[in-house]
Amino acid sequence: MDTAEFKQRMMPYARQMYTVAFSILKESSDAEDAVQDVFLRMWEKRSGVGSIANLKAYLLSAVRNRSFDMIEKRRSGGDDGAIELSDEGKDAGQMERKDAVSKIIGLISALPEPQRTVISMHDIEGMEYDEISRLTGMNEGALRTALSRARRRIREIFKG
Repeated sequence: MDTAEFKQRMMPYARQMYTVAFSILKESSDAEDAVQDVFLRMWEKRSGVGSIANLKAYLLSAVRNRSFDMIEKRRSGGDDGAIELSDEGKDAGQMERKDAVSKIIGLISALPEPQRTVISMHDIEGMEYDEISRLTGMNEGALRTALSRARRRIREIFKG
């Protein structure tokens, strides 16, 4: 696959990939980095791109997972452009909510597939079941089950 063909196949999904990454990372530059990382990985493995049945679903899942990896790396003290949470001007409630959100994102990134994919697409990206089904190939019943299990697991860990 040459550069022109690669661009022709990948670029139609760049905006959606950025939207997914930004919804998770909340920083434009970080979202751009996540998309770029996925494109770089795809370029390195371009010989296998033709065998991917649903390229859009694959790319959106890859950028979502890369975004969660970036967050997890920051949480674990990685030097990957760490997010700095400022306490200045924040009341205790806001800081607690920010801590809770960070913990939940970490929990989501630790979920097994397909739970991580389904909860990310539905609860973070706001996708409807029919769209998730189309992208993942799962039927609606399986999606609902995976989402329910993911939510229950997060509640158990978060409260326990």
